[in-house]
Amino acid sequence: MISRIQLARLRFCWSRCIRRGTTSLLCVTVLACGHGKVRSVKATQIRGGEEPGQAALGLDRFFLHDECTGEYPPQPDTCLHAQRHEHSFKFGGKAGTAYQVDLRIRGIFEPTTIIGGDTPDPAHPYFKVGGTIGTQDWSQWRIEVSQPRQTFWLNHYPSVAHKIYKEDFEVSIIVAAGATVVIGVNDGNDRQIDNGKTGPDRKQILDGVTDRALSGQMLRIDVVRVKSRQTRG
Repeated sequence: MISRIQLARLRFCWSRCIRRGTTSLLCVTVLACGHGKVRSVKATQIRGGEEPGQAALGLDRFFLHDECTGEYPPQPDTCLHAQRHEHSFKFGGKAGTAYQVDLRIRGIFEPTTIIGGDTPDPAHPYFKVGGTIGTQDWSQWRIEVSQPRQTFWLNHYPSVAHKIYKEDFEVSIIVAAGATVVIGVNDGNDRQIDNGKTGPDRKQILDGVTDRALSGQMLRIDVVRVKSRQTRG
């Protein structure tokens, strides 16, 4: 089944990036009208200069909706869904250079549990670097980078439950020029906790991204800044 990956570059009427001096890249995107789910966004500035900013454009304004495909009556606060959604792209940049990419992560997720790994920011313990999946039957939202090879988990919690969490935080990842970046979600079964159902934790909205509460779960990524980190000889 084809996932409903809603990328800005597939949905905009027009887009333009203009250089602002030597330190920043201003990208203006107008999203296609009439789709009703993802709002147009204001011009955003990717700090870090033209070449670093362009390298990370595949991550910017990325939206992935794991929508419901049917009801699951035995657990009425869940729904059926496709168990795997993925999008991959090749990171740009100058050969031999690695980049620090600062991201704003927003999501409406069910919990999963990751064993081991690191927690770079104790204030945002749901973001884990490395580790292994401890709860296969709960959706695992992630970003994978091929070089330097690493998995960044976005919805780690110490325990799982039929609950929807709304997350909004910033993180830094390292990506080498030419690396493959994979953004996706996997689930060990065909059911997910449904944001579209009624409940104190349901019908949540990603402000400025969606104009109404969507069923299922979702992820939005925006690039905050990009800077060269090191050059390999």
